[in-house]
Amino acid sequence: MISWGKNQKVKSVVDGFITSRRIPHAIMIEGENNAANLELARYIAAAAVCDNDNVPCGSCQNCHLAKIGSHPDIAVINPLDGKKFLSVDQIRELRAEAFVKPHQAANRVFIIEDASRMNPQAQNALLKVLEEPPKNVVFILLVPSKTMLLDTIISRCVLLSLQDESNDNQYIETADKFIDTLLHGSEYELAKLLTPLEKSRVEMEKFLGTLSVRITARLKSSKLNSRILDSLFDDIKYYLDLLATNINMALLVSLIASRSKGLLNK
Repeated sequence: MISWGKNQKVKSVVDGFITSRRIPHAIMIEGENNAANLELARYIAAAAVCDNDNVPCGSCQNCHLAKIGSHPDIAVINPLDGKKFLSVDQIRELRAEAFVKPHQAANRVFIIEDASRMNPQAQNALLKVLEEPPKNVVFILLVPSKTMLLDTIISRCVLLSLQDESNDNQYIETADKFIDTLLHGSEYELAKLLTPLEKSRVEMEKFLGTLSVRITARLKSSKLNSRILDSLFDDIKYYLDLLATNINMALLVSLIASRSKGLLNK
């Protein structure tokens, strides 16, 4: 069961469209905690495929398959192995698949786990199916911030903005300092700034998520240093992948500091 905490308004909206059985065809979930975003997406997906009166009931076969991640009508879309971005071909394949009837449940659900990894071409390919969606299909896009997507995509979605249960200001301040230090400080200063995060993989993940949001904000407000910030944004997915491999945290901090500072010399 989801712990809603600060997100009672989101709960009210979600409960409303689930209870009325009018789940929107396109939903965007934004929040810096990707695990929380995905948890909410899977909850909505389970409700979309559940065939009992009280959805999601948690006890029917559809709910069981949704819970273990094996439901044939729920697909989670990510970049292909070794790739940073969702390709246009992947989105076109998704678009074609969306017109195939559900295999088992009444609806099909497509969760794009990191929709910010779609370039403008891929987003425009997705836009076509969002504008004229097939029946009984739900698209759920997960992003750290809606600002990472085209306005035309945002306008087609019901937006659910999740607040992180942690102290958000701490990560925002650290992320802003990291960007400023990258541009004007030394590699040693970068490593020193990140050293407190060595103690917790969860905190490092939250910091990296916040950093991606703050980079996007900087890019929107100014074109200065756009090449460096674009490259830093691309590297965040690489750092998150390393984090998932149980890399030594001190080594990860050193890598982030040296690799980031090296962007200035490219």
